[in-house]
Amino acid sequence: MNDGRLTIAGLRAHGDASALLSLTGDGPTQLLSYRQLAARALGVADALDAAGLVAGERVALLSHRRGANEAVGLCGILAAGGVVVPLDAGAPKLRLQRQFNDSGCRGWVHDDSANEVVTAIAGASLRIELDTEGLVLASVGDPVSGAAADTQLACVLHTSGSSGRPKAVPMSWQGIDAFLQWMTTLLTLSPSDRVLRVAELVFDLAWFDHLATFRAGATLCALSRRQLAAGRSLAAAIDALAPSIIYGVPSMFIKLTAASDAPLSSSLRAICFAGEVFPRRQLATFAERVPHAALYNLYGPTETNVCCYHALTAADRSGNSEIPIGVACPYAQCRIVTKDGRTIRGQGLGELVVSGPTAFNGEVSTGDRIQRAANGLFYFRGRLDRMVKLRGYRVDPCEVETTLATHPAVQRAAVTIGQHPRLGKRLCAWVVLARPLDNAARALRQHLAAQLPGYMVPDTVKLLAKLPQTTTGKIDYAALDT
Repeated sequence: MNDGRLTIAGLRAHGDASALLSLTGDGPTQLLSYRQLAARALGVADALDAAGLVAGERVALLSHRRGANEAVGLCGILAAGGVVVPLDAGAPKLRLQRQFNDSGCRGWVHDDSANEVVTAIAGASLRIELDTEGLVLASVGDPVSGAAADTQLACVLHTSGSSGRPKAVPMSWQGIDAFLQWMTTLLTLSPSDRVLRVAELVFDLAWFDHLATFRAGATLCALSRRQLAAGRSLAAAIDALAPSIIYGVPSMFIKLTAASDAPLSSSLRAICFAGEVFPRRQLATFAERVPHAALYNLYGPTETNVCCYHALTAADRSGNSEIPIGVACPYAQCRIVTKDGRTIRGQGLGELVVSGPTAFNGEVSTGDRIQRAANGLFYFRGRLDRMVKLRGYRVDPCEVETTLATHPAVQRAAVTIGQHPRLGKRLCAWVVLARPLDNAARALRQHLAAQLPGYMVPDTVKLLAKLPQTTTGKIDYAALDT
């Protein structure tokens, strides 16, 4: 599997070693060995082949339970040569349907608990249903016409988009392989490791969890969404599962430290965080709880995967220094450009532009303001546009505004980012109504919840007679007091 692709033979080669470990009431339980994972993934691949899937065609993957079926579905689609389009189990039906249609998927692989949702969306299209252990329960329907086959792609992920619709980001095998090989070397990943899977498959983070772990013959430790929801249950799960590696978002690690003053499991040897800024004070507190673990700050939007990294020093861990995003990964070329497109040599501040195998379409203008300091390290200085990271999810307030505007009672809407002293960043909606609306704030939040995932629904909705404007007639976001 030196090209990054996952095969049934590659899984079988790890024999009876534990591929998936889960936490039950009695403690850690092996869900699947590599031999079992290979057999069940082959069942999914055979069902896709029987339905006429062509290598390079796209297949939606949806798991409500987040159990063995999800890993089996992922491996089965990839083994059949398909392109995985993971969908968010918490998203409303309308959003799932849009992502399925816009991505040009040929069919679905899903767990039995998602059967009702998928049936309502998919109609007569191909549906392969799995039980909690990843066995094929049913294969019904026929593939719909989809996007042109592209055997260079591994997956299509979705991010928030300013057009009001989710933005699809294809990821190539070349890019994923460059990232996985580098991370495997950086972390010296081996069969003796246990990798705690915390991110959803809609995040590029989770692709390291699954593919790097399975390639190395290590063990993937699975948790339910309920176990991930609260800091105490997550801390208890870490103690019980004894993982050696975790790759997650800072907000999750902040939740962990807020739940308990006790050190985390001594089994932890490497922790990577990405997706949002880790505030210095909270990072220092977290570092105290994991004194034996190496800490890495990884940076990169979905369109580039990880393109910069920084191994934290003792000064970084103490909270006495600003944490950089570091230096470019070996496979990434990173340059800072001015507004007029000039590349800044040496120190300077501008937009980061990334090229290389992990960059979507070869080169990506990130929209992030980055400073190269005298020490040669990159530092994140915010967004050039209004994009924001909330609990690791990338959110464009424009998408929320566009969705609000589809309500018949809304004349105009604006969405801003505020700061809560305890909860951190939050969304606030400001709305001018075209006509009276009973329980307006509640009704508008319900309208958004029917079309957007929960993290994109503003915490507060405030009604105004009119929105403040700049001298050019645009919404004056700075004048909106959150």
